[in-house]
Amino acid sequence: MGGRPSSPLDKQQQQHLRGQVDILMRNFLPCYRGQLAASILRQISRELGPQEPAGSQLLRSKKLPRVREHRGPLTQLRGHPPRWQPIFCVLRGDGRLEWFSHKEEYENGGHPLGSTALTGYTLLTSQREYLRLLDALCPDSLAAAPTLGATTTNVSSIAKCLLGVSIASGDHTQEEPDSLLEVPVSFPLFLQHHFRRHLCFSAATREAQHAWRLALQGGIRLRGTVLQRSQAPAARAFLDAVRLYRQHQGHFGDDDVTLGSDAEVLTAVLMREQLPALRAETLPGLRGSGRARAWAWTEVCPVSGPGTGGGIRALGFPSHDCRLNSLLVSLTPIPAPCLGSVPHSYPAWGPLDRSGQLLDAVHAAVLAGASAGLRAFQPEKDELLASLEKTIRPDVDQLLRQRARVAGRLRTDIRGPLESCLRREVDPQLPRVVQTLLRTVEASLEAVRTLLVQGMDRLSRRLRQSPSGTRLRREVYSFGEMPWDLALMQTCYREAERSHGRLGQLAAPFGFLGMQSLVFGAQDLAQQLIADAVATFLQLADQCLTMALNCDQAAQRLERVRGRVLKKFESDSGLAQRRFIRGWGLCIFLPFVLSQLEPSCKKELPEFEGDVLAVGSQALTTEGIYEDVIRGCLLQRIDRDEETEAEREGGTCPRQPGSGAQIQPLCPLPSQGTFQS
Repeated sequence: MGGRPSSPLDKQQQQHLRGQVDILMRNFLPCYRGQLAASILRQISRELGPQEPAGSQLLRSKKLPRVREHRGPLTQLRGHPPRWQPIFCVLRGDGRLEWFSHKEEYENGGHPLGSTALTGYTLLTSQREYLRLLDALCPDSLAAAPTLGATTTNVSSIAKCLLGVSIASGDHTQEEPDSLLEVPVSFPLFLQHHFRRHLCFSAATREAQHAWRLALQGGIRLRGTVLQRSQAPAARAFLDAVRLYRQHQGHFGDDDVTLGSDAEVLTAVLMREQLPALRAETLPGLRGSGRARAWAWTEVCPVSGPGTGGGIRALGFPSHDCRLNSLLVSLTPIPAPCLGSVPHSYPAWGPLDRSGQLLDAVHAAVLAGASAGLRAFQPEKDELLASLEKTIRPDVDQLLRQRARVAGRLRTDIRGPLESCLRREVDPQLPRVVQTLLRTVEASLEAVRTLLVQGMDRLSRRLRQSPSGTRLRREVYSFGEMPWDLALMQTCYREAERSHGRLGQLAAPFGFLGMQSLVFGAQDLAQQLIADAVATFLQLADQCLTMALNCDQAAQRLERVRGRVLKKFESDSGLAQRRFIRGWGLCIFLPFVLSQLEPSCKKELPEFEGDVLAVGSQALTTEGIYEDVIRGCLLQRIDRDEETEAEREGGTCPRQPGSGAQIQPLCPLPSQGTFQS
């Protein structure tokens, strides 16, 4: 196999990155410790406090969402000089994509030509839209003049093959035809990442492209939302700590940086801080047409979104939202993060002999450092969680009373500026945002309900036709696998994507750039609800159907099971809908309101420190109570507008349980245990 290739990073660069990771961990871990304590307090207070009027009715599915493995031949743009070459691609169950020189190499356990975790990637299957992305990233009219004596990095060769470029040579420039437009790629699969190289694949047929699109999109989503789907207090604490850390750095506004595992999230945070210097060193050496430079940026320096403190704006260019699955629209810039903790002297990153390797090498070095830092913290975290549970639970009443007292005083002090900000900035846009959120989640959940009814009816028909044997068991298995069937679930997932552009435009003025996370959240919700409904139906059906029943009795019981499941689904979907609107409404507006109140209200917090410190628990902080007060005021407004909108529309989701197609009597009866999937 040969030795491992040397890293494009020299010792100075590697040492610099290790130092930056160390600084990040030193500044982040105190936030994480505090949020772990706050998370344990919230969990205990929910356990002891009044429960919601209607809790979850459906059984929780024991099957965890999983990436469906997929494999098959593709072609990839690779090599030096680059050209389209056949490969055999494999999507693993952990969301890692690997590609081999041929199928036999994979089957014989050979080493892949390359691999990548799908976290943070965006898939594009439109060649025209990908060209628009490259045009927007580096327009011809905004060419960066190379610095005197700078070595031109030869990163245009891939773009020449893929796009057709103008390559500077001395004082002359040759314009070459845009080969992508002249010889279109029939069934492309473009994978874009803010901090890694783009990957260009192509399928042989439209059917193969469709199958790969479903598989890759599922892998990207499930790799990205691993923390958001977790019920563990530590996961919620980590996400809150990341938000708090970034606020301390001056970055208000949610984006997609929290997609991925804990180490991947911290890597994304640090990469956003490092990219400005990386680009400043390499961009002046890039030449060619706009698309050539844009491709070169993806090979050398990836593109970050607006409000990250780097990228195009750091070089004096206008910022753009370069999402691949929506129209490219200009967004209102938000404050760039303060990098006061990051040294301003950077090692030289270029010129580059292996330009494409640098980007992945920087990302890999940061990811390795973040992973090591979190592993080192794990024993302390485990001990801290156990200790917090023992110390907080006996004193929870005192802690909650003290928090309520401080919150009351804080609410009085900031009422004026807070109400002024909400009336002036939030209230004019809140109804439209809530309306769009409501329609998004209602449409998705209605698609889930339709799919569930169709599945139960299909199973009923099969039961009438063949009450026992292999065919019925196969149908039961298919019904149980329905939540993980990518093709079936596409209807539900597409509904979650329909409002992407509209909602993104409404939320962008408030600094919210996390539309990918929002769409993933709606899709995760749809998958979890149908998984719970399927698990509930199968268990109730298996419990009530026995060989002792005659045909009429069995039919009546199964009809009741169907009605019960739909009734439970309606209850849970209504609860989930409300949580979705509240949660994402807060993600959109809370950071914005905090940033608006930062100059005036936060200076009042020190006078409350004495009361909080007197409690002697790190679960209470003045900053946390301050945010809780603002969060409560926002939730009141979100709930008000959600109820108003739901009343006006009359509810898109059917409100009566059991409505829909009538159930025909089921006869004869299957053997007991058939409905155990």
